[in-house]
Amino acid sequence: MRVELMRRWARTQFNAAERVRLYRKIAKMLGGGLPLLRILEELARRNAGGSVLPLVLDDCRRMVQNGQLLSDGLAWWVPGTEQMIIMAGEQSGRLEGSLHALVDVVQAGRRIKTEIVSGAAYPLAILGMIALYIWLFGAMVIPQFTRLVDPSGWHGAARSLYRMSLWVQDWMLFAVAGSVALIAALLFSLPLWRGNARVFFDRFAPFSIYRLIVGSGFLMAFAALQAAGVTVEKSLARLSLKSQPWLRERLDGALMGVRSGLNCGEALRHAGYGFPSPAIIDDLCVYADYKGFSEALKLLAAEWMEEGVEAVALRMKVLNGFAIVTLALVIAWLVTGFFGIQQEIAAATRGVG
Repeated sequence: MRVELMRRWARTQFNAAERVRLYRKIAKMLGGGLPLLRILEELARRNAGGSVLPLVLDDCRRMVQNGQLLSDGLAWWVPGTEQMIIMAGEQSGRLEGSLHALVDVVQAGRRIKTEIVSGAAYPLAILGMIALYIWLFGAMVIPQFTRLVDPSGWHGAARSLYRMSLWVQDWMLFAVAGSVALIAALLFSLPLWRGNARVFFDRFAPFSIYRLIVGSGFLMAFAALQAAGVTVEKSLARLSLKSQPWLRERLDGALMGVRSGLNCGEALRHAGYGFPSPAIIDDLCVYADYKGFSEALKLLAAEWMEEGVEAVALRMKVLNGFAIVTLALVIAWLVTGFFGIQQEIAAATRGVG
């Protein structure tokens, strides 16, 4: 149990930056003519005092010694998309080139995550401020006023604040817990949820962002296999075996089209999932019948990822603006309601007088 916990902790520490450094080192040493097993042993010796990398390299070394692939050794440690690209490079005999391409994919993925985190930090802080203001007014301020004056006769903004106070006291905790659970469920469903409903939701974040990252990885891996002369049918079949349910559904759909005589672009369109994207599918329909298909795939993947980074950054800016407007409206509502309550109290005092 202790060893398992240590491995799980180590996997969380083997982040994108650490993975990029490892990929670059292996690619550089492969370019120098060293065999893979020798590289893994050398890197393990150099990092013997570390806490994470020795565990990763030990898994990889044992797998390679037993005649298996580097991607098998990394299966526990890296995301499925990265494993898929490494596997494609090994099966095509172009591991060095695939590792260089993988560095670009990981860095682009990091840029997207950085845009999301930095872009979402400010709106989340504002959302926290809104929730705090609502809780303070609903749980602490408004109840004090209701002890002075019967709120059943309040009108307008004052009455809306009273209703908000009742909601805060009775339901806000459940609403917050439900929101957290919903976000967790959305993130958990990204690689698992399939079917027609998912095709519709893939147009919207966070599903569209997941499609962008996984789709780019698929194009890179597919390009590596095509460059090695592996047939389209065998490439899709191999990649499907290593994929999560969401991606496997799309690759299996395309595989059926290829087996019926369609080229890969037409097969992806015929599958009906819009994967990787309608625009990419249109391009693949053209490039699939001409020479240089693998190079076109790499170019499409790189361009699509770059466009995706820009699209995410734009969405984050829109989200920032929406959060600022929402905060202003909530503050205006609270202030208006507060003055309304004061007027209700003044009117009740005059009536008593």
